[in-house]
Amino acid sequence: MLFACDIENTNIYFGVFDEDTMVFHSEIATSLEKSVDEYVILLNGVFALHQVAVTSIDGAIIASVVRPLNATLSQAVEKLMHVKPLQVGPGVKTGLNIKTDIPSQIGADIVANAVAAVSLASCPLVFIDLGTATTLTAINEQGELCGVLIYPGVLSSLNALSAQAAELPCIALDKPRTILGKNTIDSMVSGIIYGNASMIDGLLDRIAEEWQVKDLTVLATGGLADKIVPYCRSGHTVQVEPDLTLLGLKKIYQLNRRHKS
Repeated sequence: MLFACDIENTNIYFGVFDEDTMVFHSEIATSLEKSVDEYVILLNGVFALHQVAVTSIDGAIIASVVRPLNATLSQAVEKLMHVKPLQVGPGVKTGLNIKTDIPSQIGADIVANAVAAVSLASCPLVFIDLGTATTLTAINEQGELCGVLIYPGVLSSLNALSAQAAELPCIALDKPRTILGKNTIDSMVSGIIYGNASMIDGLLDRIAEEWQVKDLTVLATGGLADKIVPYCRSGHTVQVEPDLTLLGLKKIYQLNRRHKS
């Protein structure tokens, strides 16, 4: 079985695959303070929760946008599963043709998402990742990763609003009751949900206009995709793929395994 791990700024997402079947997926909070042994205990506990034997793991792959945790998680995986994880980075085969100014600046999570996206949908396409930051990544008709757009994520914006405005409280992102709120909390929920959905709508329309296409193929992933995407109304069909990154990591691992053999 394969252990795939995506280290993000807020959470660490991981899943176990038996060939092409996902056995389970889970997440834990990202913490720079935790030691190797603490991550070993956490991972071991999640395996036990899902009743999967750690000894069944014979391969591992890690993608990370939190560089200080790379060594910690890698050592934890080796210590618990007795396999050396493949780290997505320079020298790892992805099958992608990245046409940006500095390809090495493309995050490992975006690379994994792109690998999965092109296997699930036809090009040209755009995939959206709604995490700590919201990113829109474009893959053109030739299958080239040709550009990325980044702006503050949903919760990053909401937390900044609460922190900077003394009269605005910390709130949970519930379903908006109406477009125009009649109290502070409803107004904030409506503004964040509809505001982010409208931003995505507008950006997709602009990309479609630049590419001179009427309908974009759009995939969405990330922890907040299911909260924002239902409120998008640009006319472009957005398909939510919650495990896009992990699927991409599985494909990258399989590609590199075949290459070595």
